[in-house]
Amino acid sequence: MPLPLYGFREGDSIGLLIVADEQETVGSLAQKLQEAASIRVTPAERVELVYRNRLLDPSITLSQAGLAALDRFDVREERPRGISEGR
Repeated sequence: MPLPLYGFREGDSIGLLIVADEQETVGSLAQKLQEAASIRVTPAERVELVYRNRLLDPSITLSQAGLAALDRFDVREERPRGISEGR
């Protein structure tokens, strides 16, 4: 079933409406957003998707992650583990 979501790519100045499928993976959604934002932001080799302030496993489906229509998600360059934000 089509799932419209609001995606924000780190470094971009606007959010984008991305239509995904509930059975699509989180990794696939992150790639879709990178492609859509590529006119303004150079795609990164390794990214992570944040939803409701938590990192999502790229292999799970959007349904498993609990995303619902018109939810917001953020895609950012992957950060090294064990390093606190803002430091």
